[in-house]
Amino acid sequence: MDTPKPPKEYHSGRIGYRHVLMVLLFFGAIFKQATRVGLSVAMVAMVKPLGSIQNYNQTTGDNQTILACPENLSPIQNSSLFSNNITLVNSGYFEWDSKTQGLLHGAFYYGYLFSQIPGGWLSHRFGSTRPITACSLLIGIVTVLSPFAAYGSMWLFFIARVIIGITTGVIFPSIVHLWSEWSPPAERGRLLSGAGSGAQLGTVLGMFLSGLLASTFGWESIFFCFGALQLLWVIPWVILARDSPAAHFKISDEERHYIVSSIGKSRSGEKGHRHPIPWLAIFKTVPFYAILVVEFGHNWGFYTMLTNLPTYLSNIQHYSLKKNGFLSALPYLVRWAAIVMVVYAADWLRSKHFMSVSALRKTFTTVSFIITAGALIGLGYAGCNSALAVSLLVLTVGIWSLNSAGYFLGYVEMSPEFSGVLVSMGNTFGTTTGIIAPYVAGVLTNGPGGQTIENWRIVFLISAALYLLAAITYALFGSAEQQPWDPTGKNEKVTVKIPDESDEEVMFLKPTK
Repeated sequence: MDTPKPPKEYHSGRIGYRHVLMVLLFFGAIFKQATRVGLSVAMVAMVKPLGSIQNYNQTTGDNQTILACPENLSPIQNSSLFSNNITLVNSGYFEWDSKTQGLLHGAFYYGYLFSQIPGGWLSHRFGSTRPITACSLLIGIVTVLSPFAAYGSMWLFFIARVIIGITTGVIFPSIVHLWSEWSPPAERGRLLSGAGSGAQLGTVLGMFLSGLLASTFGWESIFFCFGALQLLWVIPWVILARDSPAAHFKISDEERHYIVSSIGKSRSGEKGHRHPIPWLAIFKTVPFYAILVVEFGHNWGFYTMLTNLPTYLSNIQHYSLKKNGFLSALPYLVRWAAIVMVVYAADWLRSKHFMSVSALRKTFTTVSFIITAGALIGLGYAGCNSALAVSLLVLTVGIWSLNSAGYFLGYVEMSPEFSGVLVSMGNTFGTTTGIIAPYVAGVLTNGPGGQTIENWRIVFLISAALYLLAAITYALFGSAEQQPWDPTGKNEKVTVKIPDESDEEVMFLKPTK
């Protein structure tokens, strides 16, 4: 067999199919996140008011429930403050109290929790694109059917949300594993964060459009719209996505060679990998436990804000449904814009070798968490100052953008081969807060007298404390160094089978770590 000619020099700045994959996953993240967060705004329109809101009855002299922040109401609403049983929002259809709403918000995470590790194993064993395709189709179908489930019974709606959680849970580690095949280390931050930033924009569009859709066409349109978009996305994904550069039918030889030689991993382009998962070694790794603590603390605050922010803006700051959707989306819009700057800054710092990779990830993570904790403490004491409250909400969520160059990239850097498995375990542990945090917030704010500044202050202070714990833990015990149990840590030859050229093999010497 003739030795193939060496590949032409490939400039890393050239646009290639790894960027096509990034764009596909970017839009996929938008639609998946929109289906996920739409319920937060829809819930405000779906349910009847949480009990009547009353003031002092001057006729009988009875002390009745006092409205939080009455000065934030519009003049029309203020004119009726002293009448009994005033309603501040449009009456919904469902009689779900705060605890039931917390249960329904958490339903997604029951499924999301238990499918993370199976999803990581599936992508490691069979490749990433097929699980992503099948689960995306199911998400779209169940989302479209969700209004019918809600009218059927609360428990049918609960089951629908669990199914969406299960399928989303399989997708997340599959995407991480897919990038372990497609992202050269020098571009890893930009590619992963560029694709992942779609989730932030999906939160923005999901909350903003949910407010418009619910107030214009009814809350059911939220599920119909986002479910249809999810189904349409599957078409280009099936056509253009493949598990690895070696398996792609359109990628140039130069780009394929550049990616594979940069990653330096033993890939055959076939489904399945040769390396067994080193479970015992993983569970003996201290930085792995540090990242579990980080996932728990960060996700508690993240899910608290994601699920309860519209309720807080409605019941405490008294924003209308349209304004609620916009203001709930605003912090995530800032976060999405900031991610672009953060990942480029982090990649530049890494290229200049100002600090080790671990120090870089620790710096971005701890700074993010400390500022977030301070903003949440301030939010707890913002009271009825709606401008200050919204500003602190923007700061809280916007500063999360630093994590796009923080601990999350440490999964791939700790173990390129088993990154999907690691992130599935970490996200499983963190996702437990998606069940607990909304329920705790619901219990703290339940009942006719539950929607108070003092009760919401407790909700925010709990999140702040957990962020501080996560910051300290990762600063002391976190790491982004490649672990000794990762099989790609040795210098070895890499064999790449080129599609449609089955009689040729190209050999590369894997770069020394």
